[in-house]
Amino acid sequence: MRQQIIPKYLIYLFLVGFLTPEVVAQVQVNGTVVAADGLPLPSVNVMILNETDSALVKGAVTDDIGIYRMAGIQPGNYILSISMVGFRTHEEAISIYEPGDENFSIDKITLDESIEQLGEVVTTARRPLYEQEIDRLVVNVQRSVTSSGSTALEVLEKSPGVQVNRQSNDISLTGKSGVIVMINDKNVRLPLESVITMLNGMSAANIEKIELITTPPAKYEAEGNAGIINIQMKEYSDLGYTGSFGTNIGYSSAETLGGNFAFSRRKNKLAFLLNYSINYNNSEESMFSERFFTEDGFTQTIRSENFRDPITTVQNISMGFEYALTEKTDTELLLTGFQRKWDTSDVSESLDHSSPNSLLIMEQSINEKNLWRNGIINFGIDHVFSEDRTLNFDLDYLYYKNSNPSSYRLDVVTGDVSPNNADAINVEKETPINIWVSKLDYQHEVSSKITFETGLKSTYSDFVNDVHVSDRVNGNFIVNNSFTNEADLEEFIGAIYLSSSISPSDKFQINAGIRYEHISRNLNSVTEGSIVDRKTGRLFPSLFIQKSIKNDHKVNLSYSRRTTRPTFWDLAPFVFFIDPKTFLSGNSNLKSAISDGFSLGYSRKSFLATLAYTHSSDEIARWQPSFDTETNNQIYSTQNLEFLDTYSLTSSFPLEPLAWWSLRISATGRYQFYRSAHLEDNFSGEAAGFNSNVVNTLDLPKDFSFEVSGFYQSKSVWGIARSRPQGSLNLGLQKKIGNGQGTLRLTATDILNTNILQANNNIESANINSFWRYNFDARSVTVSFTWNFGSNEFEKIEVSSGSEEEQNRVGIN
Repeated sequence: MRQQIIPKYLIYLFLVGFLTPEVVAQVQVNGTVVAADGLPLPSVNVMILNETDSALVKGAVTDDIGIYRMAGIQPGNYILSISMVGFRTHEEAISIYEPGDENFSIDKITLDESIEQLGEVVTTARRPLYEQEIDRLVVNVQRSVTSSGSTALEVLEKSPGVQVNRQSNDISLTGKSGVIVMINDKNVRLPLESVITMLNGMSAANIEKIELITTPPAKYEAEGNAGIINIQMKEYSDLGYTGSFGTNIGYSSAETLGGNFAFSRRKNKLAFLLNYSINYNNSEESMFSERFFTEDGFTQTIRSENFRDPITTVQNISMGFEYALTEKTDTELLLTGFQRKWDTSDVSESLDHSSPNSLLIMEQSINEKNLWRNGIINFGIDHVFSEDRTLNFDLDYLYYKNSNPSSYRLDVVTGDVSPNNADAINVEKETPINIWVSKLDYQHEVSSKITFETGLKSTYSDFVNDVHVSDRVNGNFIVNNSFTNEADLEEFIGAIYLSSSISPSDKFQINAGIRYEHISRNLNSVTEGSIVDRKTGRLFPSLFIQKSIKNDHKVNLSYSRRTTRPTFWDLAPFVFFIDPKTFLSGNSNLKSAISDGFSLGYSRKSFLATLAYTHSSDEIARWQPSFDTETNNQIYSTQNLEFLDTYSLTSSFPLEPLAWWSLRISATGRYQFYRSAHLEDNFSGEAAGFNSNVVNTLDLPKDFSFEVSGFYQSKSVWGIARSRPQGSLNLGLQKKIGNGQGTLRLTATDILNTNILQANNNIESANINSFWRYNFDARSVTVSFTWNFGSNEFEKIEVSSGSEEEQNRVGIN
């Protein structure tokens, strides 16, 4: 086994930089905001922005008597932006110096009431597309014009360092598989293929931002070698009500339609949220695969092509309530639902040239339905003991059900078939899933420099997979015992964690934590009895160090241990056929993967760069091929690699060629080294590649803006397979109407038709030589319209929300 480590002298070099003392201290900025009559204004947004690119530095909200405070500001030149609905936005340039008492006071600011006038010019500060925080990269989705009319999955495909493989149903970060997807900080507890399906039907219009957490802290579950993708939906308004509605219509190979609605209201002790979206898609898909096997001087050829014209309808709905029981205790109830209907009637063609004297060409008629439904109930309590001590409790119940009836009919075009072979197959599959999750978190701010957090978490899951397959032979349907099976999985995960955040100085921050997880998994099938019965426990440490240097320079170092556990679908004993000679199978012998990841980052304002290294043992790789020489069948299944080492360098930076033209470029380069573990003659391999994203935004007169964006992904590693290059060029035109309340957008996605998944395997030692191509019809033109509405009543709320700290940090509602 080859092991890779970071040279010690690099660690020493950067630790010297971290531990070097700084003489420039950060200061606290404070001030007061009042109305024209002199009365204080509560809940006013106050932001300090970078002078060069208007990136958010710090945000706060004024308290009941109009006072705001923001600590940890480095001396320099900034823009102070103060805004509130119903008042004119106030902006001014400020120069923050370092006084002896480290406090910087700004003169009292008076906001004037807004009076709408024709032709009024309003200056607004916009958040950057990407923001780097100590342990994550934040993508502000609403900042991108070409995200309009897109799904959450399409937005992910354009995000820095993210790769989406729709064929193998996998998502990777910086070349590493094993991603966990969260929505509003809650784990989506589904197999990744089902998560991809859900994201492909979720409208981007209701998404505020996406957080890419490559080295998660200890408070998060240890699951996910590559890290966490956290999708943050639009939140409650602070006061009054806000909302939006929108619609989109588009065309690719056929029509696509969608609509979305969001509404939230907060008054007195009660807050309410409602989100709904629906998407209808009638686009075409196609898949082509071929493979070759050489024996005794003859090369056998198996080829298939599948044309699909599915109709897909996806609906998402969420409803949330928040009620203040007391001044210090909030309760929350969240109800969410999801439904995806996928229906297709297609034809596939296959060629089987297994010997010099045998040629078989067949057509396969496919009728397939796939219905996913789920409902989630979440109940939470947030209690504030004091300003420095909080307690949070969450209880979740999740129910999913998948129904997947299918029928296949085989017709011979050329060649002969034995009378004993089936000419039709019926498949019935039902999969109910039940999940219970409970979580308790306690946070104690010991001082302004030290914060501790600890918590407990338990998860119980119960999966059932009932597959019934019958073959029609000589006109009669007979149960196929090789494919028919019922399997159930019970899994319990218990966890405890302790983490701390320590700031020895205003420019030096350390986040450290450790998490222990115990897992018990039992997999049984009707035909095979007990297949998996395992109990394991493991520690998962994490460490983050960030050092701020003068002139906005920051460096950070992190380490995190993670795991990727095989899903139920990976383990379940099932077999499905893609064509008469190609099968998809489960693998009950899978092990959990363990990874140790290191990263070293640097940032200055909006420039970001991160160097990372990860060693993963027993890496889990999906859609790995193997070949049965006796039957000429090729089987795809999830397999463990012996190890996978990944080196990556990610960089993102803005350019402003002109005052009205902004350009954001991000790129990730990677080198990977691995060794297989499931073949008779295992081998080592290596590959280098990169992916990049470019976003051009042009601010035009009369509230128009134009965006040109694109991404390119070079060849990359998918287990022992190699994906071929792919990319996308997108255009977007936006017009603001109705004083900015309405947005009209025209977008063209993948205009060059280059976002096509392709991969090949060429392993001589295992006699595996195959190629597949999946075209999911990404090219489309979409027109969308969104209208925002709302009002604020500026009433006093005697509630301390559990998200108050985050609101003060961002300062944006």
